[in-house]
Amino acid sequence: MRRDDVAPDRQPYLVPAFGHPNAYALVAPPTPRALVPDRAYDAVFAAAHAALGRLQGALAHIPNVDMVTRTLARREAVASSQIEGTQTDLPQLLTYEATLTASDLPQDVRITQRYVTALQIGLDRIRHGGRAALDLSLIDALHAQLMQDDRTAPVAGGYRQTQAWIGSSRRIEDATFVPAPPSEIARCMAEMSASILQYAPREDEPASLSILAQLAIVHAQFETIHPYHDGNGRTGRLLLPLLLAAEGYPPLYLSGALLRVRRDYYAALAAVQLRGQWAPWLELLGRAVIESCDESVSIAQDLLALAERWEAELSGYRVDSAARRLPRFLIGHPVLSVGQAAKALQLSVPTANAAFKNLVDAGILRPLDERKRNRVFLAPEVLERLDRPPG
Repeated sequence: MRRDDVAPDRQPYLVPAFGHPNAYALVAPPTPRALVPDRAYDAVFAAAHAALGRLQGALAHIPNVDMVTRTLARREAVASSQIEGTQTDLPQLLTYEATLTASDLPQDVRITQRYVTALQIGLDRIRHGGRAALDLSLIDALHAQLMQDDRTAPVAGGYRQTQAWIGSSRRIEDATFVPAPPSEIARCMAEMSASILQYAPREDEPASLSILAQLAIVHAQFETIHPYHDGNGRTGRLLLPLLLAAEGYPPLYLSGALLRVRRDYYAALAAVQLRGQWAPWLELLGRAVIESCDESVSIAQDLLALAERWEAELSGYRVDSAARRLPRFLIGHPVLSVGQAAKALQLSVPTANAAFKNLVDAGILRPLDERKRNRVFLAPEVLERLDRPPG
């Protein structure tokens, strides 16, 4: 990266790139404590805040909402990983979780499943510790989980010790962005943590940052610092639902919307990093929030209606029977084995087998394969709804 690649007001933050005397690296400027109002995103932010309110209201009235959010979390894992180039899709991830084997599945299915685990680690910590749990130790733990299966990662959960750069060229001089040298990372991360992870309004500030402004700042600042050797994009996107959860919002997953505009997403972050132009990123994030809120509500309502239809179709069975208990469980586990269902619903394996046969006969389930033991089944209507694009 050359000096002329960076706007004049960002140039004071340029330093020689570590090990590359002919290139510059950008030390992340101090985390913003305010954003300049701009018509380009003001209206979008207002609509996005309203969409968050609709999401809260809708999910509060949906029975078994944890089954819906479980499935949405897996859609998030797939989309965030696909932004980085993985090939695993949602049915493949669910199949891996049901079988615990990657046979006949993309090799990167384990990478995607690590995202699910990391997300749950973060949500659990925040559920017990609130906003205070959103700290640097949690970020390191998330990264360590994400990178468990990556043998190229020098230290999972540890800051990089080499100079990184972003771009298709192998020459650092031609990179689209060069983040801070290793010696600056710890200081930049500590500043980001104090300023935005543990954000609290100050008396000398004219206004507090809205939750959407905090989301925009925390993600852009993290990606500008680029603290790890690899896995920065996935780690940075994990911060979005975790920050919302820390502020009491229901799970909202944005990676699907960001994946659909991946090129614009990267360009918007680059505009922040190189030119300090926040409006494109703020507008893009606001639109992603609106799209994701509306999609989550629509999916939740459709899956609930689907479960209710199945229950009506199975009304000939006792209310407390295994066959009647399975439909709502399938909303969160649309690919599962008999053994999984038996354990989760505290059924005997013969009882679970009989219930699965009833649902197969009703056209609700179909077998994934013909194995005789611990067979895996899928609910095609759930998977079809989850795969349907918004709009």
